[in-house]
Amino acid sequence: MIKRSFVLTLGFSLLPLGATPNTYADTDMDRFLASQCAQCHGTNGYAVGDMDGLAGAEFNDLYDKLIDIKYKDDHDIMHYQIQGYRDDQLSRIASYYSGLPEGQGGEDHSSSDE
Repeated sequence: MIKRSFVLTLGFSLLPLGATPNTYADTDMDRFLASQCAQCHGTNGYAVGDMDGLAGAEFNDLYDKLIDIKYKDDHDIMHYQIQGYRDDQLSRIASYYSGLPEGQGGEDHSSSDE
């Protein structure tokens, strides 16, 4: 009986550890998950050139778009890139980008119109 009581007490005492929202480590993981997007959408979602920026996007809009891309039978690059993510990871990516300030990106200096 004591052994069973100890296991229950230990289990309930550890419960709050898993329930802490948005710790520093979670933010690092969110940024890590979103890092693949930087190849096209710019560092921290601040795109340069013709690519869409993701920083400051509305969470629901971005998450819905990511889910649509994942499950739509469209064979473009985004469809293939997104297959490596679970839906909960896509939610974390959308949360990461929606939490960034919009419009902090660099300017496109690639054209030489001078």
